[in-house]
Amino acid sequence: MTSDETYVLAGYVAGYRWKPPAQDWTKHLPVAVVTVSECLTDFLPEDQDTLTAPWHATLQDAVNASHQASAGAGDAQVLAVSIPAAAVLDLAAMIEKWIGVYPHPILSNLTQPHSPDGTVQGFEVLGFETGRFHSWLCYDLLGEAFDKLGVRTNDHGLLDTLAQARQVADSANSSRGTPQGTPEEVTWFPALITEHDLPGS
Repeated sequence: MTSDETYVLAGYVAGYRWKPPAQDWTKHLPVAVVTVSECLTDFLPEDQDTLTAPWHATLQDAVNASHQASAGAGDAQVLAVSIPAAAVLDLAAMIEKWIGVYPHPILSNLTQPHSPDGTVQGFEVLGFETGRFHSWLCYDLLGEAFDKLGVRTNDHGLLDTLAQARQVADSANSSRGTPQGTPEEVTWFPALITEHDLPGS
């Protein structure tokens, strides 16, 4: 994260780290990956509104949800997602086009910008499509980032700099709709992921 970059809080999630399968394409990833993508891991609560899941409007809401972790499911974590200020209007427009006037936690937060506290974990490249946020790890973007962009993940399975995340997002967006690219409907953008310490942890 650069000191001259402005970020806007989008929302919070409560859930679990993703444990990648032992396959060739995951060999460069750690054993547990920090992610906010429903495609990769489970979030809390399990009975959340399907139109707004897995997002929470406030840190306290996410902390409360984390307390619903099932025994033996592992330690739940609370993550905040922030985006560069320059991307706010585009993300808000995509969500509004999909959900209309239905109250969404991300839309609420984007209109009241503030930066979250917590420990920065890195950047995840997210792709928005009809209410879902895919991770760049959901598609064959990891191998391309390693081979063509020289990008490497950190100990959390995330990218260390906004510049790296923008490289991956720009590459994914430029190849959308092509036989080797991601679906035309998915728009990719970088997101800063911050973890919050839970009471008693």
